[in-house]
Amino acid sequence: MNIWQSSPNIRDIKYSNGREPYNNNSLIRASNILFCLSNGVNTNTEIAKYCKYSTSTVHRLLNVLKNLNWVVQDNINHKYYLGPVIDQLTSNQASTHRYLLVNALYEMGHLSNFSGETINLSILIELRSILLHGIDSKQELKITEAETGYGTLFAVGATGKALLSQLDDEEIREVLNRVDLVKVTGNSITDKRVLMAQLKAIKRQGYAVSYGERIAGAMCISAPIRHYSYPVTLSILGPESRIKPRAEEIKEELMASTARISNSIMKTS
Repeated sequence: MNIWQSSPNIRDIKYSNGREPYNNNSLIRASNILFCLSNGVNTNTEIAKYCKYSTSTVHRLLNVLKNLNWVVQDNINHKYYLGPVIDQLTSNQASTHRYLLVNALYEMGHLSNFSGETINLSILIELRSILLHGIDSKQELKITEAETGYGTLFAVGATGKALLSQLDDEEIREVLNRVDLVKVTGNSITDKRVLMAQLKAIKRQGYAVSYGERIAGAMCISAPIRHYSYPVTLSILGPESRIKPRAEEIKEELMASTARISNSIMKTS
């Protein structure tokens, strides 16, 4: 799947009145370029080919969008990406992904009651793992986790692995080429070859488990939610001393919940 695949083929878009709503071709072309970037078409040449525009037209519009902060360009690989204005417009991720939340909330409540631990719904958007919604454990000793940005340095646990495992191998390599794995606990994975092998295993088995890789003493079990436009995962997080004795039953219940959410999304999409 494609990490940025969230919209229909831009050449197939139909407007509500059956016609293009504006005579301003630049605005229409700029919109199509933004759709390209949101779907992982990131170079001037690729965008021109996909949209059937001249490369000079695409270059000119990309420069305009850059000046308005709708688009940013990576100085190393020279690819273009959605800029900070897009982040501001979609900063309320819970609202943006309300459809996903509606499908997941019941199962999150069920898992909270079943496990007694923290339940997190996370989504991967570009290179950021975003916590969309969490239900804290009712236990006095509990583990909580915030969103993480995969900028220059990061440590990855079960949630991050379950998210990354939903990308294809080329996309995973692109992510790993842009980051450095850091050691924040004694169990942190810092070898990218080891991580890549783990991600392939997670793809096969359909879940990820980590022991104190980001938070010492914590254990996390995470499973992907399928059929959504972005990689999504549901995680159960808590002290290893409580989760490990129940790991098998918690894993089975988690995978049953993510399967039901995935089926619900598929039926209503």
